[in-house]
Amino acid sequence: MPASEPQSVKEKATAFVVFGATGDLSRKKIFPSFFELFKTNLLPEKFKIIAAARSAYSNKEFTQSLKENIEADDKNLWRKFSDLIEYIQCDVESGKNINLLSQRLEDLEKTNKVCTQRIFYMAVSPFIYGKAFENLGKYKLNLGCLNHQKLARIVTEKPFGFNFQSAHNLNEILNKYFDESQIFRIDHFLGKETVQNIFAFRFGNEIFEPIWNRNFVDNVQITLAERIGIEKRGESYDKMGALRDVVQNHLLQLLTIVTMDEPTTFSRDSIRHKKIEILKAIRPFSKDDVINNTIRGQYNGYQQEANVAKNSKTDTFALVKLFIENGRWQGVPFYLRTGKKLTGAVTSIILQFKEHGHELFKNFQQKPIPNHITLQIQPDEGIGISLVAKKPGLTTVLEPVDMEFCYKKSFDVPQPNAYERLLMDIILGDQTLFLGRIGNSWKIIDPIEKVWQKGNPKLEVYEQGSWGPQAADKLIAADGRQWLAPLLTICKI
Repeated sequence: MPASEPQSVKEKATAFVVFGATGDLSRKKIFPSFFELFKTNLLPEKFKIIAAARSAYSNKEFTQSLKENIEADDKNLWRKFSDLIEYIQCDVESGKNINLLSQRLEDLEKTNKVCTQRIFYMAVSPFIYGKAFENLGKYKLNLGCLNHQKLARIVTEKPFGFNFQSAHNLNEILNKYFDESQIFRIDHFLGKETVQNIFAFRFGNEIFEPIWNRNFVDNVQITLAERIGIEKRGESYDKMGALRDVVQNHLLQLLTIVTMDEPTTFSRDSIRHKKIEILKAIRPFSKDDVINNTIRGQYNGYQQEANVAKNSKTDTFALVKLFIENGRWQGVPFYLRTGKKLTGAVTSIILQFKEHGHELFKNFQQKPIPNHITLQIQPDEGIGISLVAKKPGLTTVLEPVDMEFCYKKSFDVPQPNAYERLLMDIILGDQTLFLGRIGNSWKIIDPIEKVWQKGNPKLEVYEQGSWGPQAADKLIAADGRQWLAPLLTICKI
């Protein structure tokens, strides 16, 4: 975000409506991020958050319910923030009381005496998106302020659809009422500092981009591991699974960013074009590819979780090995894995480089020690490079050493979380870090899901606190490779 933009936001009178305001996403991510923006004086001078949900709350009851996820030691500051929030009981799926919301927006604009931009954040179940979009259009909330100087904006969360056809259908409904300039399809991973820094790391340093290709890279490992289970998401998660819930969006987005060619400009259209090029270049999965190059797993105890079907076959772990068929990456395997109830909570991208052996040191190392680069996205954002060095002493012994760069240690400035950054971009109307019309990623996932639904490969049960099914280790071992440690060491604060 250019340095001049935080100042310009002060003049943008805004009504920010959060549908699903009582859900976990709103309580744990959206409202705490708004509070941090408020503390740093980055919100518009004329700003109102309208919390909308089906439950019955007074304004005071609702704001009080937010405090368990917000650190607000300054009572005066909390009171001022609470005054920005207004709760309205309504149901965007059925349309109940949407008219009250519409009237409140009109009243707010009259109070502000200026065209007030309207933003609708859909923090609701993706399974009600279709009806929700129709109701927003029915009450003409897509048209924005009364004189239509500024059209409304809408924010959708993932997953968007559950296959290509459903995503296409949702896009058709959404585009009936909102054009692409109004739509912000959010993936909070794209707001994380390390993800954005991949551009600077690759394209701003001449020493890396020349080796960022199949001539030097042996394989790429992308991991999103979670310690937590499904928490209170049993009903919705059991319909989706890890492949559709995480691989389809988060991991494929990380894949495109780390493999795309350099965009001509740092703009929405230029970046989206390069990302789509990668998705279209991924080798299609045949039935045999799915059986041989994917693993699906479920943690022991998942079927006893609340609102999960008995004998559920839903995957809580997914591993996909894929190839990008273009000049840069031809022949390089990409291993994408994600899972719940794993031993660590980490998201990282690791590029392992080829190791041919070095004549000079052939008598001083028992086995090759490949270099690799780790781009750690969470928990502590940073970048690590694994090198080979001589161990101090009178004999020549080579050992791997790490060079690590950590954001919190390297920059003495506040580090906004991903949602803070993306909420600011939404208010400013900057779509650079948001997704375009979703569809290409589902074309990759649908053939895998189709084979999985028929029981191939078999669902592997893994123990909680492990790194997932043993079959995942066997798959990469069969290629003569191994999983690299996905967590940087000295970035722990």
